[in-house]
Amino acid sequence: MTDALRIGWTQAEAASRRRTYRRLLLVVLIVQVAAGLLALIWPLHLSDWLGLPAPFPESWLRVVGAMLLITAVLYAPGYINPVFVRFPNVVGIVARFGLAILYLCLGGNFRWLALYELIAAVALGLTYQRLIGAELMSRP
Repeated sequence: MTDALRIGWTQAEAASRRRTYRRLLLVVLIVQVAAGLLALIWPLHLSDWLGLPAPFPESWLRVVGAMLLITAVLYAPGYINPVFVRFPNVVGIVARFGLAILYLCLGGNFRWLALYELIAAVALGLTYQRLIGAELMSRP
């Protein structure tokens, strides 16, 4: 009998996949919260750092920062239990692909934001798919 056919091994594999996904999601959320705080507190510095034109009025970039913080909070249930609370995870992954396309359409220095969103979406999508597959295999 191989290890893959033992319930203990498949449960351990599912737990490992859950830890991997949650760690990756935590890193992505930390970056998102940092960007949100920067946009909320220092919008002009953030636009300079990204090489974007200065926002006029600068309050719109503060609103974007607040929305980044709100979406990070909405991820919390999906971070706590990614297997049973799938909606925020799936919508978040699809939304990151959508943002990557939007940033590419905007062009200019938005390419870097598109690259970040695309990498995050692919990484989260692959690890989440593996998590759900391992979780399904661990249940007899």
